[in-house]
Amino acid sequence: MNLLTRIAFIEEVGRIAETNRDRYTLLYAEINHTLQLASLTQGTAAAEELFSRIQSLIIGKVASIASARIGKLDRNRFGILLKLPVQESMQFAEQLAHLIDQQCIIVADIAYYPKLIIGVTSLSPEYKTPERILAAVDEALFQAKRAGNSVVKLIEYDDPVLHEYYDLLKLLPELREGLTNHAFVLFAQPISPINGADAEKKAEVLLRYKSDQGDSLTQRRLLRAAELFHISREVDLYVVQQLCRYLAENPQHAVYSLNISGSTIRYPGFIGKVEQNFRYYGIDSRKICFEITETVADHDYQNACEFMRQLKKNLGCLLSLDDIGIGSSNLANLSKFNVDFFKIDGLFMQNILKCPYSELVVSFICSAAKLFERETIAEYVENAEQLEKLKVLGVDYAQGYYVGKPSLLFDPA
Repeated sequence: MNLLTRIAFIEEVGRIAETNRDRYTLLYAEINHTLQLASLTQGTAAAEELFSRIQSLIIGKVASIASARIGKLDRNRFGILLKLPVQESMQFAEQLAHLIDQQCIIVADIAYYPKLIIGVTSLSPEYKTPERILAAVDEALFQAKRAGNSVVKLIEYDDPVLHEYYDLLKLLPELREGLTNHAFVLFAQPISPINGADAEKKAEVLLRYKSDQGDSLTQRRLLRAAELFHISREVDLYVVQQLCRYLAENPQHAVYSLNISGSTIRYPGFIGKVEQNFRYYGIDSRKICFEITETVADHDYQNACEFMRQLKKNLGCLLSLDDIGIGSSNLANLSKFNVDFFKIDGLFMQNILKCPYSELVVSFICSAAKLFERETIAEYVENAEQLEKLKVLGVDYAQGYYVGKPSLLFDPA
C-alpha cells in the first residue's frame, strides 16, 4: 500500500470532497509521546525504528479496507481516507486504536507501549470546502488528545464547536485591525481597602473594544478568538504598552493590575518586552501588578513559577493570584506562589451571605493569606451586606460594582 506525502494526501481529500463525498470519512491518527520517550532514552535511531514498526501496523490495518488511502502528515501523524459511512469508520478507528494499544514493542531491550489518538469526520457536502473538512478533523483530533490516549473523537459538520470555531475565525481580521488601529481602550475598576486603611490607590485594568458607533464594549468573543488562535500574548503586550503610555502621560501614585493569559506565561520574550516598555516610558515597576489565574498557574506550574519569579525578582513588579477557589484549585500550591495578593473568585461573593461553604472558603483563604503574609482581594462585591461580611472575615480589599464601576482610563487612538 502506497504511503502518500502530506501534499498528495491533502490534494486527494480535496479531489474526493469535490466529487463523491457521501460515503467517505477522514481520520487523523497521531502516535502519542512514545516516540519522544524513545528519542530521549535511546536516541534518534531507536525512535525511527519504533516509528517504522508502528507505521507498519497502521498501514497493515488500513490495507484491509478496500479503496482506503493513507498519508504521512507529520513525524507522528497519519491521514486516513475510508470509503465507508461514519459509523463503520468509527468502528475501524476504535479497532485501530485498540490494535496499537495492545502492542509492546521492544527496541534494543527496552519495551515501549505506543498509543494512538484519532480524530474523525465525514466528507459531508455541508462542509462546503475541503479546508473546512481539514479544520474539522483537526479539531476532532485536538479534542481526542485532550481526553487522553487511545481515544477516538468524532466531529460532524453541525457540531457546535465547529460553528464557534468558524464564527471566531471571522473575527480575526477585526481583532488584528483593532490592535493595529488602537480600537481597544483601557478601563479601570477600583480596588478599595475594606477597613478604611490609608492604602495606596489600586485598580484593575480591563480591556474594552470600541464599536463603529464609538461605544465601549466588552468584546469577550474577540478575546476568545485571541485565545483560540494564539494571539493572547499580543493582546497582553498591547495592554502593557498602552498602560505604560498612559502612566508616562499621567504620572500618579497608584497600582494598576493587569491580567495575563495562559499562553503568555509560556512566551519567553514577554518579560523582555515588558522591561523595554518600562524603560522607554520610565515606569516604576512597583506600580504594576500582574494577575495570573490560579488554574493557569497550577496547570503550568513550572512555567508559571519561573514567569512570576522573573516579574518579581528581575523587574520588581507586584503579583496577584487570581480566581482562587475555583478551577483546579490546588490549595497545596498556594504557599509556593510568591505573590503579593490572593484574589478570591467572585463566585463565592454571590453566595457568601447564604452559603456556609462559600463563607468557609473565603475564611480559609484569608487565614492562609495572613499565614503567608499576603493580602486578599474579593471580586464582585455588589452590596453593603457582602462588604460587611468581608470585613468580619478579614478580607483586605474589595472590588465590584458596589465599591466602584469600571470607567474609561485611556483611549490610545
